[in-house]
Order: sequence, then C-alpha cells, then structure tokens
Amino acid sequence: MEPRTKLLIDEEKFKWIKDNLYVPIVCDVLDQMGYRNQAMHQRLRPLDTENCMIVGRARTLRWMETDYIEEDPYSLEIEAVDSLKAGDVVVHSTDYAGTNAPWGELMSTIAKRNGAVGCVCDSMIRDCRKIMAMQFPVFHGGIRPLDSLGRGRVMGYDVPVRCGDVVVKPGELIFSDYDGVVVIPRIIEDQVLDLAYEKVFKEDQSRADLLNGDSLRTVYNKYGVL
Repeated sequence: MEPRTKLLIDEEKFKWIKDNLYVPIVCDVLDQMGYRNQAMHQRLRPLDTENCMIVGRARTLRWMETDYIEEDPYSLEIEAVDSLKAGDVVVHSTDYAGTNAPWGELMSTIAKRNGAVGCVCDSMIRDCRKIMAMQFPVFHGGIRPLDSLGRGRVMGYDVPVRCGDVVVKPGELIFSDYDGVVVIPRIIEDQVLDLAYEKVFKEDQSRADLLNGDSLRTVYNKYGVL
C-alpha cells in the first residue's frame, strides 16, 4: 500500500493523484496536519462538471483594477501565458469587483497548446462554450462577457497570490475535482499524499464493513475515519 510519492516525477505524480485520491480526503489530511485553510472558497465552481479534475503546479497571476487604457495593457498577461508549460495550472488572484473576464477562449487555447492542465480564476470568465468544447478544465467565480481592457491588468506573475481565500505560492500543487479546489503546500506535499492514500484505504474498508451491516460507531472505532 506504500505509494512512495516522493520518488515520482511530476508527470507520474499527477497521474497517481488522479487515479488514487480525491479532494475531500486531501482536505481531511491537511486539517489533521494543522493546515486548515487550504480549500478554496465554494464560490469557485467548475465550468464543466464532467471535466473538472485538475492536478498540476500553480502558475500565479496577480491582477489589479484599472480605470483607464494604457499603452500595451496586455504586456505582462501575454508574457505570463506564453511562458506556460506542461503541468501548469493558471491561478488568478481574486477580483473582488468582478468587473471583467480575464480568462476566455484564446487564453485557454494557448494554455492547452503549451501543456497547461487547467485554470482557477477567482473572477469572471467568458467564451464558456468554446472553452468547454476544447475540454480545458476551468474553475471560476462567475461568467461575464466583458474584456479586461481598461478594467484590469496583470501587475505581476509567479508571485504569491490570494485566490479563493487561500494564499497560493508559485509551484504549489493544485488539485481539484467536483467538490472544489485544494492547495497543497510544497513543504508537506509528499507526506500529505501518502497520508491521503492511507485514508482512502481505510475509507474503502469502512464502506465495505458498513455495507456488511456494521454500525457507524463500530466502523469508526475500528478505522478512525468518518
């Protein structure tokens, strides 16, 4: 039952997570380890409920509100998106005003072409049917057709950002499924994954015992999971 995740390269690790874990289990383990604010706010929901599992490394974009159009307003945004690579997850800082949609079809197109595996946008998104058609998984805070031009711009990228009430650092592990999005700090990443795998095994045993007629108390006393 030993997953030995620390010996896996990222591509293998991401596949192993998809095959073995789910977000609530990881959240439980993080809670137990004292990391109780790693699940993003429930306002972030998947654009496509049938394509909402994301596993990859955070590439962060820090946005600011603007009230005017400046020269070359997309400069850092373009630079950031062009730099995306395999296994990246685009993570946008929280847009509390919700004035515009910084993520849409063209951004999804280049991100997917470069190997990025998803986007978490704590703001508005647009071009939704086109994004769904290309099967690029996105979590979002809402849908609105307005462009960011003159309303917001990227002021920095690959810096810590707050997204969904969680501070996300570049390179941290992002894991999402239908239940939501969790951020796994790099310093405890392998420990979290190993403990989550053990908890999945215990839950599987608990489920089998419950279906065989044992009471919830009996099963909880035996395995210590709920």
